[in-house]
Amino acid sequence: MVVVLLNRTLRVSVTDDSPELPEQRTSADPYELSGRGLHLVRSLTHRFGTDPRKCGKSVWFELDAAA
Repeated sequence: MVVVLLNRTLRVSVTDDSPELPEQRTSADPYELSGRGLHLVRSLTHRFGTDPRKCGKSVWFELDAAA
């Protein structure tokens, strides 16, 4: 995990070896143990995305500081 503070934006990224990109599920059963990660990231952050790597991917999100 990498955490970087640029100007007034916090950027957190996590890298793994899997080439599979994350996909948000359209409807998650509230009793399922997985499937809500991207929904939470989208709801709680200002920006997020993925960057392909030679071996795997990096998933990141950004939070802006309060004005």
